[in-house]
Parts: sequence; C-alpha cells; structure tokens
Amino acid sequence: MSKATAALLGALLLLLLSAVGAPSTAAAECSWQRHSKRVVKHVRRHGRLRKVVRYKRWWSCEPVSATAPAPSADPLPAPTLPPSEPLAPGPDPEPEANRLAVKSLEYYFVLSRAQVKAGALTVELNNQGEDPHNLNLQREGDAGEPLEIAETDSLQRNVATFDLPAGTYRLWCSLPEHEERGMHTTLVVE
Repeated sequence: MSKATAALLGALLLLLLSAVGAPSTAAAECSWQRHSKRVVKHVRRHGRLRKVVRYKRWWSCEPVSATAPAPSADPLPAPTLPPSEPLAPGPDPEPEANRLAVKSLEYYFVLSRAQVKAGALTVELNNQGEDPHNLNLQREGDAGEPLEIAETDSLQRNVATFDLPAGTYRLWCSLPEHEERGMHTTLVVE
C-alpha cells in the first residue's frame, strides 16, 4: 500500500469516526470541497521506460458548524431557470438530489446515477477524454430540439441546469462520428 493510499484511508477513517460522535443534524450540513492530486508513474512499454501522468480527483465533506458563517459562493455558475418560469417560494431541494455528473471519455459516457428526480436538474459534463465532447439530452418520443451542453475541451467541465419532466432521456455526443462509435446512453427521470 502506497503512502498516499494509507494517508487517504487514515483521513477517511478519522472523518468517519468524527462523524459518528457528532449529532446527526451537524453531520448533514457540510461544505463540499474538490481536491486533486498529480500522480506520476514510470511504466515499461515496448521495452522503454515511459512516464505516465494522471490526476486523481475526489470530493470531501467539510462539516459546517452552526456558529460558523455560511460558506462562500460555489465556484459553479448559479442554476438558472427559463425566463418564462417564475421562482416559486418553498424549501430548497437537497443539493445532491438534483445533480447529475456525466464523465465523458473516448467514446462513452459514465453517469453518476442512472435515475434522477423530475424537475430542475444540474448537469455537469466532465470531459476526461483527449477530444472535445458535448452532451445532448432529448426525451424519447419528443421531436423538438434537444437540450445541450456546449462543446467542452479535454480536461475541462461545463455545467448547465435543465427543467426535465419525467420520462426516459437519450444522451449523446453530436460531434462527428462520436455517437456512431458508441458515445450515447440513457437516463431515467422519475
């Protein structure tokens, strides 16, 4: 086991142990922090020693105390609704219940979940491939224009919010030959 793995497991164990002793209301409130680490490995390919660089990325929950000030604004753009729909007063939805992460690689998508709830959905396209990719969403049987997240360059991400009614949605990359090579999937909206 490498030192980085041991340190990560130790930090995770410490976080779990501290969460067990804390009240459940305090454990539910947290500020999500994104971390990344550059990992360099030397591997032998075709008889030659090569350097391979990867980036490990993860999220951690930083507990927010009741007396601490509210966390600063999220670096993600604020979710937007279409102009025809006024904001309705009411309780804020849970942050994870209305979020979908889509990881794009060379010629396939990986969804963070296969089913989401109907309503406003924040979709994050995280391009981990070498080529640029985009994301189109269209409900099956709907002949209208698809919803779209614009072309995202390699190792970049793009976020958009859509109001999705219940149904089964087809997701695909509309760049030339990407869909034909298998870059499509489905999403169920309950």
